[in-house]
Amino acid sequence: MWRTELWHPLVVHFPIALLLVGTGIRLLGALYEHGSRLEAFVPAGRLLIGLGTVGAWIAVYTGTLADAEVVRSLCDPTVVEAHEYWAYWVAGLFTAGGIVDAVVWSGRVSLPARRVLLVLLAGCLLAGSAGVTYVGHLGARLVYQQGAAVHHPGPDCAAFE
Repeated sequence: MWRTELWHPLVVHFPIALLLVGTGIRLLGALYEHGSRLEAFVPAGRLLIGLGTVGAWIAVYTGTLADAEVVRSLCDPTVVEAHEYWAYWVAGLFTAGGIVDAVVWSGRVSLPARRVLLVLLAGCLLAGSAGVTYVGHLGARLVYQQGAAVHHPGPDCAAFE
């Protein structure tokens, strides 16, 4: 449990769920923002995306720690490099989306600018969500194809007795 490379899989699943669900809720709320019963989706989506973004940066950090431990045992280390590269992009896209959403929330923009910002926000969130799925795919390749951070018991399984 205290192996450094185990912190990343422990942390990473929370931002995945928060960002994907938060994106859906925030975009649904943006469609029905004013005077609708779905108006509450906007702050709920913002909260989930904010928590998920913080979690994404924590996942990037723990992934960097895990990289130092697992890269030596990988057959194809280019996958971990791509995983890390796209993870930075995902965290950056959701950070940018959060900044854009904060500007929209401030109410200090005109209606035409607000519409442009909402389109930009949707682009950041949708691109970030696509990125989350790709980064997850790369992470799955690391674990299931190369055994990254996976403990392999001895042939007699004596460690479990």
